[in-house]
Amino acid sequence: MSTLSNKPLPTSQCAVLIREFGEPEVMKYQEGVDIPELQDDQVLIKVAYAGINPVDYKTRQGKGWGADNIQKEKFDKGQPAILGFDVAGEVVSSNSEQFAIGDSVAALTFNGGCYAEYVAVDAKLLAKVPATVSLEQAGALPCIGQTALQFVDFADIKDDEHVVINAPAGGVGHLLIQLLMDKVTKNNNKVTVICSPEKYAKLDELVDKSQLTGWIDYTKDGDFPELHADVLLDLVGGEAGVRALSVLKSGGRVNVLPTIWVDKLKEAGEQKSLDVAGYKAQRSGQDMARVLQLVADGTLTLKIQQTYPLLDVVAAHHELQKGDAFGKIVLKVS
Repeated sequence: MSTLSNKPLPTSQCAVLIREFGEPEVMKYQEGVDIPELQDDQVLIKVAYAGINPVDYKTRQGKGWGADNIQKEKFDKGQPAILGFDVAGEVVSSNSEQFAIGDSVAALTFNGGCYAEYVAVDAKLLAKVPATVSLEQAGALPCIGQTALQFVDFADIKDDEHVVINAPAGGVGHLLIQLLMDKVTKNNNKVTVICSPEKYAKLDELVDKSQLTGWIDYTKDGDFPELHADVLLDLVGGEAGVRALSVLKSGGRVNVLPTIWVDKLKEAGEQKSLDVAGYKAQRSGQDMARVLQLVADGTLTLKIQQTYPLLDVVAAHHELQKGDAFGKIVLKVS
């Protein structure tokens, strides 16, 4: 079933293309780019906002599954690629009975294509945006929101367990810390955060810090305290992840985003018999709807640090790569 719009769609669009992997400057804003063609059960979205995530710049640098896909599907065929997994906007054409023209929608798509005026997305990945949530908020949410929800489920935190989280103020972290504090209230969990003094000060905007069990300032030299904690939620990996292992009890659990750090942390945690598992978010229209509703209800506070026009995507990537964002960086497309 195809619902056609009253207004004819343009034949081309502006989009940000990459033809090679590398620094932010490989991204080029261009006019006259083809608008994607709709497949079965897809909708065409006129993009209002596209969130940017660490996975975007890692993909742009040529790292991980996103880059492997681009190499295979695009570069090997002599075609450019469009980055971007987070989208919010308006349906302008639909091959799905669930979504009609004019619907405000948001989605996490692993096919990229969101740094553009139009993107085609599978209907099963979409959720309608509640009236009380802005498209800017909705565009910031897909990757971090679905990841935070799923990561808490994946960590399978038991009542009374002590959980340590590093990077509690970044994109995923600032939602994750709010979900954890809910467990403090309901399930008697303890939560300790690892972050800088600047980020610790800003946590007041998200949670009641008096309910935290503790704070570790990683900017200070010296070993972290042995807290004999049950679970580490590691949103950083690398050497920072290794350093944080000392907070855990023997046999403790480590859940790490992204999965590339699993082997390094397993090796480092061998003496303590730590159980290390990596997590990669799964795309889900249902989880998209869940997290949008949590924002609509006021259960989750979403922080947007800055919104850049699509034209300034290079500056936005430089800012994200500094790694000190509080909340989320978003591209405004139309």
